[in-house]
Amino acid sequence: MRHKFLCCFVGSWWAVGLAAQPVPARDLWEFPLGAVLEPAALAREPGGGLWNPASTVLPRDQRWRVGVASLATAAQQSVAGQLVSADVRRSSGLTLGVSVARASVADILRTDSDPQGVGQVLYSSLLLSATAARDLLPHVTAGISARYREGRADRLVNHAIAADVGIIIHSLPVLDARIALSSFLWRPGRELEDRPAFVAATDVRVMGVRDRETRVGYSFNSVSLGAKERGPFVAWRFDRVDLRAGYLRTSVSGRTVARIRSGLALHYARYVVGVAREEGASGLGPLYQFTLSALSR
Repeated sequence: MRHKFLCCFVGSWWAVGLAAQPVPARDLWEFPLGAVLEPAALAREPGGGLWNPASTVLPRDQRWRVGVASLATAAQQSVAGQLVSADVRRSSGLTLGVSVARASVADILRTDSDPQGVGQVLYSSLLLSATAARDLLPHVTAGISARYREGRADRLVNHAIAADVGIIIHSLPVLDARIALSSFLWRPGRELEDRPAFVAATDVRVMGVRDRETRVGYSFNSVSLGAKERGPFVAWRFDRVDLRAGYLRTSVSGRTVARIRSGLALHYARYVVGVAREEGASGLGPLYQFTLSALSR
């Protein structure tokens, strides 16, 4: 979620990052893979419950959903991410989901005594998730995820198991309000060294009705001992078209950067196609995200 600090990160990860991270490349999961178009705590496209397990739940009229997402920056040391997910709703109302996500940094040059590069340093992370979610009460949805994370930094490879819980309170009587909360990459007892995140969002309907509405809200994401991101967002739905925009401020290491996220999603038959952009900052190029999901009724 903080790609504007990439230059600082790339310059310092080799010196201190390995000592600070039992599993390398934890930093890469601060990028908003699958959550540029929507706030992380409420993100449903392309599914899979990557940021909030509760968002995996499928409505009663849907049987399954599959989705893919691709994220890339235009920085010199560019970050790329890919996500593939699949969810299925059981007759009991339980939705089961799996997802595979990968993030990496390209073009980190290895140097020796000669300042010219003598190859590239691998810096990447793989995240496998299995999720279960269901409606607990008429307005409450909850989910849990078990996660396997592998991190790679040059020749160092390590892995970790994490577990996350999330909840979405939705369709409240006042303005059709929603409140979403979730952990991300939580390893109980290892919080100081592995830096889990907390994501949250809330929004309300200020105009219109379902499929023709305007919603406004506020998003908050916080990484333990790391960056904190917050800001308002607005979403418009006009039949088959979703338009979204958000103004976010991220604070880390005494610095604060503001930027804009925007995007649109098109609904056609059983497909949803989305494209979103986050404006670059600190001399970095913009970040782009493309998503595609398909569902069966």
